[in-house]
Amino acid sequence: MNFTQNKSEYDFIAKIYDPVLYLVLKPIRIAVLNVLLKYKEKSILDLCCGTGNQLKLLSRNGFKNLHCLDISKPMLEIARKNDSRIRIYNEDATKTSFTNESFDIVLISFALHEKDRNTQENFIKEAYRLIKKDGFILIVDYNFDNKTAKLVKIGINIIERIAGKEHYNNFKGYIRNNGLLSLINKDKFELVKAHKRLFNGVAMSMYQKTTTNRYT
Repeated sequence: MNFTQNKSEYDFIAKIYDPVLYLVLKPIRIAVLNVLLKYKEKSILDLCCGTGNQLKLLSRNGFKNLHCLDISKPMLEIARKNDSRIRIYNEDATKTSFTNESFDIVLISFALHEKDRNTQENFIKEAYRLIKKDGFILIVDYNFDNKTAKLVKIGINIIERIAGKEHYNNFKGYIRNNGLLSLINKDKFELVKAHKRLFNGVAMSMYQKTTTNRYT
């Protein structure tokens, strides 16, 4: 699957994303804010920002060097509303125009699970390229285990089905492959902290970039 061929699917998701998920995701976005509070002066890129609500929350709480990127123009039209201080880019997150080591922190929030495996790997590779030496990546996405509440699993499955067949198939593959743990190269990223949210259905994982095997 070519990531750039899925624009129509994301255009549909843009229309339903906030009405369906805003209240569910609000506590998670606040948790992300709390993790990042000590990095207010750092440059932050939200890779696949969707409607931009995470960075809008950061902006309202004093963050200034904020950048967000998405391939979906309808998503970005929503992201541009109400906060002109965020720098917004309409680009493919697997091959951005930024130079190496452009940002202190790269955030990927609920974007990996909806992509095919190759795109997931390219996301992580591009994020690594963009992060400054000793910078961080913060990834928020689904993570199911034996502690995840059954009703949470059912609810998330319903939401992912609504997003479309290809989206749902990618989600199932992501869960089947043990999510983020199967994508992170321990030679490139070192785990700093991890939190579970939404009754153990969502993981927030912060990794620090290492300098071994850079950009390979």
